[in-house]
Amino acid sequence: MSVLSDYLSHWAEKQPDAPAVEFRGESMTYGELDRCSSAIARTLLRNGVVPGDRVGLWLRKSVESVVAVHGILKAGAAYVPIDPSAPFKRAGHILSHCEVACVIAQDDRADWLREHFSCPIVSVPSTADGPSGATADGAVIGWDEAVGAAAAEDDREPFVDPGSPAFILHTSGSKGVPKGVVLSHGNARAFVEWTVDEFGLRSSDRVSSHAPFHFDLSVLDLFATCSAGGCVVLVPESQVGLGGALNKFVVERRITVWYSVPGALTRMLAAKNGPTLAGSSLRVVLFAGETFPITQLRRLHELLPAADFYNLYGPTETNVCVFHRVRASDVAPGIKQPVPIGRPCPYAETFVIDQYGRPVEHEPGRTGELCVAGDSVMLGYWRDDDLTAARTVSIPRDGAEPLRAYRTGDLVRLDADLNYVFCGREDDMVKIRGHRVEIGEIEAVLSAADNVREAACVAVGEGPDERTLEAYVVPGAEPFDISAVRRHCLAEIPRYMVPERFHVIAALPLTRNGKIDRRRLVES
Repeated sequence: MSVLSDYLSHWAEKQPDAPAVEFRGESMTYGELDRCSSAIARTLLRNGVVPGDRVGLWLRKSVESVVAVHGILKAGAAYVPIDPSAPFKRAGHILSHCEVACVIAQDDRADWLREHFSCPIVSVPSTADGPSGATADGAVIGWDEAVGAAAAEDDREPFVDPGSPAFILHTSGSKGVPKGVVLSHGNARAFVEWTVDEFGLRSSDRVSSHAPFHFDLSVLDLFATCSAGGCVVLVPESQVGLGGALNKFVVERRITVWYSVPGALTRMLAAKNGPTLAGSSLRVVLFAGETFPITQLRRLHELLPAADFYNLYGPTETNVCVFHRVRASDVAPGIKQPVPIGRPCPYAETFVIDQYGRPVEHEPGRTGELCVAGDSVMLGYWRDDDLTAARTVSIPRDGAEPLRAYRTGDLVRLDADLNYVFCGREDDMVKIRGHRVEIGEIEAVLSAADNVREAACVAVGEGPDERTLEAYVVPGAEPFDISAVRRHCLAEIPRYMVPERFHVIAALPLTRNGKIDRRRLVES
């Protein structure tokens, strides 16, 4: 296999009638997915898309969105996924900045796109019986027309360089506009093929797709599943934040591999039907993106004693680059600290640097910023060489050229087993009355308190002498006692790290990616 589309071609030939993707009880086989995505590729190429172009993907999660992803890759282009709920202004900025050659979008966005962009638009109906034909001027191509494009004798499958961009994922940028992370086929393949081997993915697996396609967790869902010949089962967007609905989804859809941020699993545990997970088909549970409160992870581990649990770490810029298989000792009674993020994946080289950019010794107790090099590291930020350079560090090596590595901005500590322990973001470090405070450490203590289901901490105030800490706590089912949580904190951390105020809320606000939305916490 040299590029991501090769996985689909392989399994379409080997098992054409096996299910490849499922959504709301309806499935598409590998043969059908291969045929439809090839037709989309022909449509794109016949409408001016050439290898190396970018194609916007502005769709709600559906079988059509999976077809579109594979079709774009088969055309030799890179897909640029946009949050389906993104404001038009933000979506327009991303599409313009990436200079897309075409956009595949929901039909309710077609008129706006026609008004603001001159490129072809492939329109996907919002409902099964929605409009699908092209408009009179041909500016919009209907989905039925696009997937019905027949092959011609002069069609030639374009050559795709494994080093060329496969997708551009946008994350929040410090400049006030999203920044595009460019990842190649080779970057993704390094992670995907390790995933299949490490987790033992196989054609009988049914892998959940909880993350939206503009979130990097979706790379495993879409491509690792396809690489193994399994079936990716899409979670309806209306259910991603509902713990009870997710539990029902896992059981009824016979999910064998689950991957999400810890917050989703925490909500699943808290739901009334949480215990039904014990009777599910889950054999592998993967989580990433946030610290998993140890009390909740312990409960889930007890509920699924035969399943393998993995903590996966890696910013969008590196794919997953560090991992830890959860051991029984990690979740034993009395353990209060979260599980480590672990050790580097085989394709990654990791280093810890101090505040001056110098590598520190690889020994227990050392702390610093984690840097990553290797096959999975991004090509760079789209059209932002200055930012790419700013996030790159040169690591000296004896007798060899210095190694260029990505600076994650994440602070880690090496534990006694030489596992990396996540200590928080470099930019999450705040000073409270002259003391350096890590927000992540406080949240870990809060989450370990009795009757606390979820917790978040923020620093408020402008000047260094005016900053205070405030905690937002989602209680469990029992009557909640704030004073008990405060006493718990005082017993675990210095007084200056204990939040000044505690807010009891029904649920933590979340971003579209399922992470805690700290801005909304402060604004509420």
